[in-house]
Amino acid sequence: MNETEVAREGIPPPTRKHLVLCVDDDAAVLSALRRLLRTEPYELLCMDDPEAALEVVRTRDVSLFIADFRMPAMSGTGLLQLVKSCSPKTVRVLLTGYPRATWVVQAQERELMQLVYGKPWDNEELKRTIRKWLHSREQSDEG
Repeated sequence: MNETEVAREGIPPPTRKHLVLCVDDDAAVLSALRRLLRTEPYELLCMDDPEAALEVVRTRDVSLFIADFRMPAMSGTGLLQLVKSCSPKTVRVLLTGYPRATWVVQAQERELMQLVYGKPWDNEELKRTIRKWLHSREQSDEG
């Protein structure tokens, strides 16, 4: 999505440098996210280690955090719960092949994440959604 398409959608580009952190144990998913988001106007960091990602959240201002649900070291919902506790302003997204599962609904009710994204995802919709959430984060930071 280029700047003209973004303007047509009514989504303002981010006005400050954001960090979007993606965590998934599947190298193909991380590669797809890198390819999709590499031209977006924010810093992108993709990792396969939930513990290392959590350390980034503790040491940097992460605007948006995308976590896979099924990872060997830690579940995505467990990771998002830790992210929420140490960085409550970080927008949290769960990436899963089972977006309507009971455990996903329960995690949403506990407000572990603001958004659930199903695999496979729609590329343009994911880009728009990330930009909308980053804009929303900027608005809340200013207010």
